[in-house]
Amino acid sequence: MNSTRREFIKSAVALSTVFAVPNILTEPLFGAAAPSNKVNVAQIGCGGIGSHYHIRILSGMPDVRIVAVADAYKSRRDAAAAKLNAQYGEGTVTTYADFREILARPDVDAVIIGAHDNWHTPMSIAAAKAGKDVYCQKPLALDYSLTPSLRKAIREKKRVFQFGTQMRSMGRYRQMVQLVRNGYIGQLQRIDVWCRDVSFNIDQYQGKPYGSTTTVPVPADLDFDAWMGPSLMVPYTVDRATRWGGYHCPETSLGFIAGCGIHELGLAQWGNKSDHTSPIRYEGSGSVPKEGVFRTTERWDVTCDYENGVKLRYMDFRTAKAVATQYLPSWNHPEDGVTFHGTEGWISDAEGFCASNKALWKMTFKPSDEQLMVSPEHNRNFIDCVKSRQETICPVEMAIRCDAIAHLTNIAARTGRVIHWDPQREEIIGDPTAARLLARPYRSKWRVW
Repeated sequence: MNSTRREFIKSAVALSTVFAVPNILTEPLFGAAAPSNKVNVAQIGCGGIGSHYHIRILSGMPDVRIVAVADAYKSRRDAAAAKLNAQYGEGTVTTYADFREILARPDVDAVIIGAHDNWHTPMSIAAAKAGKDVYCQKPLALDYSLTPSLRKAIREKKRVFQFGTQMRSMGRYRQMVQLVRNGYIGQLQRIDVWCRDVSFNIDQYQGKPYGSTTTVPVPADLDFDAWMGPSLMVPYTVDRATRWGGYHCPETSLGFIAGCGIHELGLAQWGNKSDHTSPIRYEGSGSVPKEGVFRTTERWDVTCDYENGVKLRYMDFRTAKAVATQYLPSWNHPEDGVTFHGTEGWISDAEGFCASNKALWKMTFKPSDEQLMVSPEHNRNFIDCVKSRQETICPVEMAIRCDAIAHLTNIAARTGRVIHWDPQREEIIGDPTAARLLARPYRSKWRVW
């Protein structure tokens, strides 16, 4: 309990590679789905999240074989394949510049999509249509109008889908949400959510303050056309096709309002029992940078109203400081957080997990309490579900409904308009100008859906 939240997450991820075990399956498995058979996986996107998270964990699973990798950077895909072939045996892993060649392989069972945000939904739709199970990194969509096509493809092709909000596979987060759902803080009334914004890593940008705008030649190692994919083409700068460029350039991302905040929004949805819906009203304000290429929303403070009366206040971390320090003991690790407020107290994942009543963390659940699904580790849960054909802990419906909050908050913050949302029809009500902001223009040569 004395460790910080950041340290807890690092420890949880590290331990998961050691203690990851399959879920107990309720039905026997035979034939191609038998646990003794390896699941052939392809990694699409071999940057930080691909190489240091997915490949590291999946390559340690005895029932998984990574057989293909793809990346727009040749050096990244070559390095990933070389490391895996040294482990598996030369020739086991094939590299691809075009991910569509992977989808054409009948021996690939599942794909891990770790490319940048603009590619997440298009690749997921294409993979599902090709008959592959899909683990899609967060956030879900740059073009939210594509999400019905994703849902349809997953359902019609009967594919397993895992969304990359891995906090649901970490025990302390599950405990917190289970306390909320079982009324241990009383009736849930409001939820505070905050996350980092474009200013958080400003010291790591090559062009200050928000990314260089100077056009330079594209590195020979990079297929910039494929990196941009469906997004409209823009000039190449040293800050664009990078980790931060992928997060903060509005042509390829919504920014941290979706990329980081989606973790905490997913917990908020879970605690409010709202995985089947989204808030129906969004009102607030925000701002965007006036210079540089990193021009995603940098400040926002938006109140989102659920149909059940619960209010969700979503903020950037700088705005949230004045709100959260009214009840948090300090503001030492402010990056991302969620706090549930009930009629009898509050509980939060911030500051190493804290609560109005510390005894909550030692609570023993009653047999009559609702018990949430236990996932030993997020990649492991995906592989287990590929075998069992059961639903993952973060299925496609959860992903779509959670992602809607990021999009609608972003629209409310950037326009200053009050946004009314119909969660049944998944449409903005009475504001065609705002509704058009849910869709993006695209380049037809990369239309893979």
